[in-house]
Amino acid sequence: MQPLSWKRSAFLEFGKDAGALIHSGQVVGMLRFTLLGFPVAIHWFFWVNVALLGGAINASSPRQIQMLAGWMLAAFVSVMIHELGHALAMRRFGDRRVDILLYAFGGLARGARWLSRREDMMVSAAGPALQLLAGFVMELLWGSTRFESAFLASFAKSFIHVSFGWALLNLLPILPLDGGHISRAFLGQSRLRLSLTISLVCAVGMALYSFQGGGLFVAVFFGMMAFNNWRELQGQPQVPWMEGR
Repeated sequence: MQPLSWKRSAFLEFGKDAGALIHSGQVVGMLRFTLLGFPVAIHWFFWVNVALLGGAINASSPRQIQMLAGWMLAAFVSVMIHELGHALAMRRFGDRRVDILLYAFGGLARGARWLSRREDMMVSAAGPALQLLAGFVMELLWGSTRFESAFLASFAKSFIHVSFGWALLNLLPILPLDGGHISRAFLGQSRLRLSLTISLVCAVGMALYSFQGGGLFVAVFFGMMAFNNWRELQGQPQVPWMEGR
């Protein structure tokens, strides 16, 4: 199968240039390390958002702080497993220039190699698949282990929720979520506008649904995706951080 041409410019240039910039040490507030041979960078805003989602504003007692710490560690480990799924699949298909970035809205695994439609679908599915598997393993441990520590109990419970929730959310046919990449690759370049239209409609629907339910953060999250889809339908460049997966 032929590689999808939509990956040619912005994705490759952003992956190359931003990856080099992030790991050069020129961006302030980044935690950098290497995991399984992949350069990893974590922006400080990732921790801020994870803390806020975990109820940091209302955490005052020692037990609440322990539970918050367990939630933050669980979110970090689960999202990292998700991105490692993508990165390992990219490496399997011959990409040796893959890096991982965790930022305010989650994570990105970025490579420099073109992918065929089949490879693109497999790489996109690998992240949620590995995350779901990790969630199932923790579910088994949760059912057979009694955690006395508030920190450990919070970590195990939060890990299950994040792993299942984030993986299933990512399978929605909305770009740049994994389901959107799968839909785009499945439909092919000739039906690119169709995949973008599906993504836009679903993103608007999820934004409205989240807003009505009081989930302002999630509504903004999907609203930004909808706006980005609309820009691409108009032939305008995407927001750079939405080019990964």
